Amino acid sequence: MRVIAIVVAFMTVVLAAVATLIRLLARRVVGVEPRRKTFTVRRVGDDIEMPKSGLTLAAGSYGLWFGERFEHHALIGPVVGSDQQRVIRRVRETTAPISTEPFEAQWTGHVMSGPADIDPDWEDVIVPLRDGAGAPAWLFHGSSPDSPWVIHVQGVRTSRLVTLRSVGVAKRAGLTSLVITYRGSGDGPPASGSTLGQREWSDLGDAVAYARAHGAASVYVVAWSMGAGLALELVRREPDAIDGLALIAPATNWRRIIRHGVKKAGLPVFFAPVVTWVLGSRLASRLIGMPAPLDFDHLEWGRSVAMKLPTLVVHSTGDEEIPFELTREFATAHPNVTLVETAAAPHGWEANVDPAVFESALTSWLENAAANHVRR
Repeated sequence: MRVIAIVVAFMTVVLAAVATLIRLLARRVVGVEPRRKTFTVRRVGDDIEMPKSGLTLAAGSYGLWFGERFEHHALIGPVVGSDQQRVIRRVRETTAPISTEPFEAQWTGHVMSGPADIDPDWEDVIVPLRDGAGAPAWLFHGSSPDSPWVIHVQGVRTSRLVTLRSVGVAKRAGLTSLVITYRGSGDGPPASGSTLGQREWSDLGDAVAYARAHGAASVYVVAWSMGAGLALELVRREPDAIDGLALIAPATNWRRIIRHGVKKAGLPVFFAPVVTWVLGSRLASRLIGMPAPLDFDHLEWGRSVAMKLPTLVVHSTGDEEIPFELTREFATAHPNVTLVETAAAPHGWEANVDPAVFESALTSWLENAAANHVRR
């Protein structure tokens, strides 16, 4: 009996640990809390020294947030040196002096500190949502009152700052830009968890309505990462809502993204279907704080939506979070989708690593979308 009791106790501990891990994995998929990592850096002459990693070694320009509340920003340029443990990169601009003493900072793809870096006359506006709430947004006026509008959609667990890389392209093309937030986004209305676009699509739909009400004759959407879910669900439900779509490092198949994440974490593969079951179960999803269960068949965009819009997808094989193969399959499934591959870049950093290809692709897409709209 004692042996049986020990075995039962051991199995109870193991099952509890497995259950806890599954809950953590599920919340990692749908959690809305930002995940910026901090590390210690210091100024060395005109350069910055930081720990060596694949991210800090990536080619291109990046942002460094620092200060007591990480309120200051530095634009960091190319690598100028490295050894086994550290990387030294050039400091191009900074909003505050950088100390030579070690300090904590956050490394991001934000090459701009805020909307004023693009246009000092930008506006804070509120997009009314159909449930009575309001979502903050940034408005950048185009070169003429009747210019097309481009709505920029951030991913989850981040902020509107990530979209400024595409806002800059639209601004140089003379177009009006609306940078929106949505329920559960980093700086949008609060939510207990993300539904990966399954519910949030209506917030994008309300932003499109806002643009139309303020004179937009044509509306294009540029969606980043998970933000693609909002755009694709809007296209499914309201096929004529927008006139063109661009997706940057998009999440197009959530079952396989979860399976990829489990494999990357070195966990047994059986965790992936268990996590998707939890997120899809009405009871289990409620227990982990989800606003609604997920329909993963619905969230396989290669099969579940017809893409009739002129659509651009920009992605790279260097993405370790969303496999490039999923994007290739999505593009193959939809003849109206044009896939542009940049140089290998970490997730969402295509514009940082390969800015020339990114800007050229997005500019051409905007021009073609406008031409197609005029012909219609």
